[in-house]
Amino acid sequence: MKKKILYGIFIIIIILQFFRIDKTNPEINLDNDFITITNPPPEISAMLKSTCYDCHSNETRYPWYSNITPISWWVKDHIDEGRDELNLSEWGTFKFKRKDHKLEEMIELIEDGEMPLNEYTWTHADAKLSIEQKNKLIDWLKETRELGKSETSKPALHLNNGEKWKANEETTASINRMFEIAKMDVEAGRLSHYAAMGERLNLEKQTLFSTCTMTGEEHNQLHLFIMPLINKFEALEFVSNEDEAMILQKDILKDLNNYHNYFE
Repeated sequence: MKKKILYGIFIIIIILQFFRIDKTNPEINLDNDFITITNPPPEISAMLKSTCYDCHSNETRYPWYSNITPISWWVKDHIDEGRDELNLSEWGTFKFKRKDHKLEEMIELIEDGEMPLNEYTWTHADAKLSIEQKNKLIDWLKETRELGKSETSKPALHLNNGEKWKANEETTASINRMFEIAKMDVEAGRLSHYAAMGERLNLEKQTLFSTCTMTGEEHNQLHLFIMPLINKFEALEFVSNEDEAMILQKDILKDLNNYHNYFE
């Protein structure tokens, strides 16, 4: 009888292996990704990837035992619950209140030793953080939370009651020239070309300042638009790393392309 029972269990387990879970990760938009937006130091980024992203993002790395049914069902359910609670791949879609609340929760859970889960660290040695690593991660999360609060207190670029702000022709022409400068292709290994691009953008900035005739709230909104770009122009002119230069160029193009969403 025992042999028959064991044989029956064995047959059931074999049959269950034909019922596989779907391991397809949802599409990823890096512009909404938590690490992309917050830009943490490499050490913090590595900790976030190893301790959080398997269950709380669209970049799940399924472990070998997820190929075994019914263990795979438990793994899949755990990942779905994790994404529902916090999906770091969708951070850019969160409102400020939700971001602040989630950062607060992350800090508390790590401080209390509830995250990462013990059952996760048993099979993921790189997710087991030392006390020093936990403290570094908590300190960075706290800094990120405070930075978010300070950013919300600053004046924000916005439309004029749903309408675009009126810009003088010279200002728009200057912005368009900046875009043409910034979109130039740069060959690999030509760091000096990025610096030259930054220099040209800084010169065009002076042209914009000298020809702008906007006043009042229109001028204030232009100021909110251009100031972050000025910092990036200067950083690009004196950049010392090609990877950093490529990121700056991409950010500058993205910001410049946003001009016509607010001004006409």
